[in-house]
Amino acid sequence: MKETGDWRYVYASVPGVAHRASGAECQDACAVQWLEAPDGTPALALAAADGAGSAAEARVGAELACQTLLAECAAWLAQATVADWTRAAAETLIERVQTALSRRAAATGLPVREFACTLLGAVLADDQALFLQIGDGAIVIGAGDDYRPVFWPQVGEYVNETYFITDAGAAARLEFATLAEPVIEIALLTDGLQALALHYQTRQAHAPFFRPLFERLRAAPEPGRLPDLQAALERFLDAPALNQRTHDDKTLILATRPTATAIETVADPPAESIENADLAPADAPACPDPAPLAVQEKRGDEAV
Repeated sequence: MKETGDWRYVYASVPGVAHRASGAECQDACAVQWLEAPDGTPALALAAADGAGSAAEARVGAELACQTLLAECAAWLAQATVADWTRAAAETLIERVQTALSRRAAATGLPVREFACTLLGAVLADDQALFLQIGDGAIVIGAGDDYRPVFWPQVGEYVNETYFITDAGAAARLEFATLAEPVIEIALLTDGLQALALHYQTRQAHAPFFRPLFERLRAAPEPGRLPDLQAALERFLDAPALNQRTHDDKTLILATRPTATAIETVADPPAESIENADLAPADAPACPDPAPLAVQEKRGDEAV
């Protein structure tokens, strides 16, 4: 197996202004892992999570959810056939993550709600993909100027509420989609970037946010994880230009595969300029203002 395939990727989670000011840790987490399909070809698994602001072990829950999801994806993909890329498979993955969180809660003597987090995940093989999501944040796919969210962020009755994988009704909230063609580019982001990366009036991705980031990533000479660009991504996410627009923790995963072709999804119905960002080209546009109908800035996700 060619370990890295053709993918170039970076990922980072940074604490928001509010957590940094209070000395609190970042409650976001993310992870990327190379997997192997039954035919020996490489696949890429990605996960991002945002711990609930009201949860005592939000960071632990987010990290455990990401790591468990990737481990379960590896076990599933090792035996999966084309017919196995189904909602039932996604539901099983979610159940395994819930079990891991419940066991950690039992071991610490805490209610599982203290480990509450959102969860976004994707498994990308050569010519097919699986996406899942519970809660807010977004998975964005596309290329060039054509970027679109796979799902729209889930919110509760109020704008500062969302749903978590630890909720009793999480399975019913699961968003699921499969893709029968290669993915060209993908981004996973938590809600701290939603107002910058999504256009709420049109319910589309805001291409000017993604374009310069992917342009720089595509230009990397070698595939795989790119440490220098990953450090640049961390600086970008912590730049004053972004911190002036969102006080929340921020997570962003970016991956591009230049040799892939066009895509078409099949989804379930709904159940300052960039300071220090050498990740982006020198002429990259300033970070966009939040869209007119963007949700209000959150101090922390709350359970519904």
